[in-house]
Amino acid sequence: MPWWLWGIVGIALIAMETHWTRNFTLFCVGASAIIVGVMAGLTNTELWLQWLAFGVLATGTLLWMRDWLATMLLARGDDERELGNVVGQIAVPMDDLPALGFGRAEMRGTTWNVHNATGSAIVRGQRCRVSDVKDLTLWISPE
Repeated sequence: MPWWLWGIVGIALIAMETHWTRNFTLFCVGASAIIVGVMAGLTNTELWLQWLAFGVLATGTLLWMRDWLATMLLARGDDERELGNVVGQIAVPMDDLPALGFGRAEMRGTTWNVHNATGSAIVRGQRCRVSDVKDLTLWISPE
């Protein structure tokens, strides 16, 4: 396959990734196609070797890079935009929470999953301040 065709396919896949999916699958495959295109342009490689390199690169990036990219580029940014205003608010536990334990608390009229972020127990009804949000769980500590 000509080198420029690998590049066109790679750019098209990356463009589709940014527009539709955002789970980095098409990005990994597209980046692999671009790398194979550069390899084919710089060297005179056989077609079977290009496809073999593409398969190995695509599989490798999907297995080892996709989750890392999603974690580094997507996960933290969404939480900060959507739940950043929760940090510093007051939450009131609905039950006693053991040290480093989990339970439920009320904040702004809504029940939330909470994690006691301290090494001491929190009693029911005690005012607590939210210090962090992880996976829709509020990390709280007594005021």
